Amino acid sequence: MLKHVARSRFHIHAGRLLALLAFLLLLGSPLGAQTAGSEAGTLRGQVLDTSGAPISSATVRVVPDGPGALSDAAGRFTVRDVPAGAVQLRVERLGFRSTEFSVDAATAGALEIVLESSPIAVEGVVTTATPTGSGASYQAVQAFNTEQLRRLSGTSLGEMLDGQPGLSSRSFGSATARPIIRGFDGERLLVLENGERMGHIQETAPDHAITLDPMARDRLEVVRGPASLLYGSSALGGVVNILNRDAPDTWAPGLQGGVSMQGASMNEMRAGSGRVIHGWDRIGVSGRFTYREAGDGRTPTEIIPNSQTQTFSTAFGVGMNTDRFQGGWSVSYHDNDYGVPEFGVETEEGEFVEAQPDMEVRIDRINTQARGTWELDRWVEAIDFRTSFSRSLQEEGEPGVPAEELELEIDTRFSSSTVMLRHNPVAFLDEGVLGLNFLRKDQGVEGLEAYFPGETLTSLAVFTFQEIPLGARSRLQVGGRLEQEWLETRTNQFFGDADMRQDNELQVSWSMGVNTQPIPGLEIGTQLARAHRNPTVLERYANGWHAGATRVELGATREPGDPRLESEVGHGLDLFTRFGTERFRIEVAGFYNRIDNYVALETMPADCGDIEYRVRADREFPACVRFFSADAEMLGGEATLDVLLTDDLRARVVSDFVRGTRRDGDQDPLPFIPPFRTSLELEREWGRASLGGTFRWVNSQTRVPADELPTDSYTLMGLNGTWAVDPQGQHRISFTVDNLLDSSYQDHLPVVRRFPAPVSPDNPARFDMPGRNITVSYRWMF
Repeated sequence: MLKHVARSRFHIHAGRLLALLAFLLLLGSPLGAQTAGSEAGTLRGQVLDTSGAPISSATVRVVPDGPGALSDAAGRFTVRDVPAGAVQLRVERLGFRSTEFSVDAATAGALEIVLESSPIAVEGVVTTATPTGSGASYQAVQAFNTEQLRRLSGTSLGEMLDGQPGLSSRSFGSATARPIIRGFDGERLLVLENGERMGHIQETAPDHAITLDPMARDRLEVVRGPASLLYGSSALGGVVNILNRDAPDTWAPGLQGGVSMQGASMNEMRAGSGRVIHGWDRIGVSGRFTYREAGDGRTPTEIIPNSQTQTFSTAFGVGMNTDRFQGGWSVSYHDNDYGVPEFGVETEEGEFVEAQPDMEVRIDRINTQARGTWELDRWVEAIDFRTSFSRSLQEEGEPGVPAEELELEIDTRFSSSTVMLRHNPVAFLDEGVLGLNFLRKDQGVEGLEAYFPGETLTSLAVFTFQEIPLGARSRLQVGGRLEQEWLETRTNQFFGDADMRQDNELQVSWSMGVNTQPIPGLEIGTQLARAHRNPTVLERYANGWHAGATRVELGATREPGDPRLESEVGHGLDLFTRFGTERFRIEVAGFYNRIDNYVALETMPADCGDIEYRVRADREFPACVRFFSADAEMLGGEATLDVLLTDDLRARVVSDFVRGTRRDGDQDPLPFIPPFRTSLELEREWGRASLGGTFRWVNSQTRVPADELPTDSYTLMGLNGTWAVDPQGQHRISFTVDNLLDSSYQDHLPVVRRFPAPVSPDNPARFDMPGRNITVSYRWMF
């Protein structure tokens, strides 16, 4: 084996016609085509970093004008049609020092090329966006490793990602904060766990927490822009893929693991987690637990009553690796209880108060997952299989009441399975994927305030993702997805047989993109995609008081004669370019989405719907919202600049904006669109310690519909730091200070309204966001 090491003085750190065409190409492909062999004129090998981890997306090229290839997710590459005799091979990857050396394909054997990192860190292959592992991106992506996740303080996924390029957060408190990508949330933004949909009600309502604690995550991958092709036709906005090691994929012999503890001042949060992995030659087992509790949150001026949270989760899993098989199985349990903020009520005729109800949401979820990859020595290179089954029970009501007195109970059984065939190059196609997905959701809705019917949803989809080389530095991607969906509503005590509906829909999604790397360090990608989403049962038929959101919710078709919500059909264009050297990296991304029948919320008068409250008769003064549909367009962009100012001082600047507009009538703005934001981060390292600061400015949002409250601009400052106690880094202490100056501000995206004195329906306002928060964490790895 030939081994070459490159040295550096620094150590820092993804129409119908296209869908049909793609399927016909594959059906016509010779399934028995032979895999390229090891004939002369071919160079194979692997690109690694100094720790032995694979480096993806490295350009391996015969210079000056010879053939080349990109390394895949495992760092492997194959360069074909190499001229006879000794040639100069150059290996490049943004974030690593490039190298060039002489090699003869006839005698080289398997190459192992080791690159050392340069100062500006980059993400590896984001497999959520490119299932082939080629490393080519066709839209803006971002990945967070374990260490980066630990630096992002927060008690929920949305809170952690808020402020990243194109990412913001909507919540009813930190326990329920969920991410928003480019103004999209709900079903338009898919939250996956290990590549499969999580399948509970958090996909459709912002007050429901994502049932996975931040301390249980090992990696996050974010795709900004349409990702319907691989994960479901509703993903107009993007995907957040939560990856954990509950079923370990790699391990060292013997025992390894870690323990973490965390505390925060703003809500007196206390948390702890632990993970243990024991590995043998071919089998590894893993176990983990996480516990977190927090009291009521504090703003600079007051305590937010009933905003407490308590979470417990645990998991056990087994992984297996053989010569041709890698797989695993895991089972996890998650329990989350959190309070619901206050709302206004009428006590006497015309006299209102801000009530502090003893209301909470309780979520229990059990999930089991399995995955497997079989490597084959034929045209089908590998078979990938993933499956997930979960059952979750969500209860909303006062603590300690019997089941028959709950205001809302949502019982969800969800399963999703995906099979993907990864094939070797054939004809003009490079490696590609053929896939099949089956999904089933059974959801029952009960309770004294059951305000929408249950549902049974079944879908079956076939899809393909293909890449076509356009030379050594460019690639074309085409793909399509056909998804048949069957929906049937289910009865409860308020929605009888006469209210039941059935709906069958064929959804067509496709994408086409180009990636090119014309010169070292420069990458350009673009994608045109079509996405298709059916309105949810909640959007169509909601008709009542939603206890967990302290508001009345009305569906667009709740009454006979209301117009039927048509399926959303979106066409999106994405473009990004990134350029980097060893001390500098910039990425700029832009997008435009044109959506027919876009479903959104509008705020209605407090007496909308003339709702009869079945539990508490004094609920005469809630917020009220209604779903509506209109043609719309969304456009915006993000810019990120990373600079190494000195050998140990880094700076990062991030800016993003979104503009949403209805295409009908007076072209009014869409509701709840994030305002323009920009931030500056500085970080300096001193040996085993680092210290950083953040400055974040958010513009006012006055471009709002007539029924929406505007918000003022605000500025936030923060601090963060880490210290490796021992030279090996087994013991680490870190801290973050959010809202350093304890500034009072209001975020634009939460939909909860409050009613300050004088309390009345004519005096709505927004909750202030949390005040100064100091978070301290300790981690021990062994």
